[in-house]
Amino acid sequence: MNDYQKISCEDHSIYELVIMRGYSMRVEIDGRVVRIKPTDISTKNGAEFLTFTGEDSKTQEIRADLVSIQK
Repeated sequence: MNDYQKISCEDHSIYELVIMRGYSMRVEIDGRVVRIKPTDISTKNGAEFLTFTGEDSKTQEIRADLVSIQK
């Protein structure tokens, strides 16, 4: 994961809170703003990954640094 950029503590805390409360949130992924429902944030091979249910109701996983929270 040479190009991985650690996410901020603030963003990590936001994800944890949203997951615990079962909320959905707006984020930007690949230049598109979408609504997701995060279900887990985990670390693998030194990078953080966000697991979420997307607008299409499918469960997906993405490297957390590739997601931008829309505040």
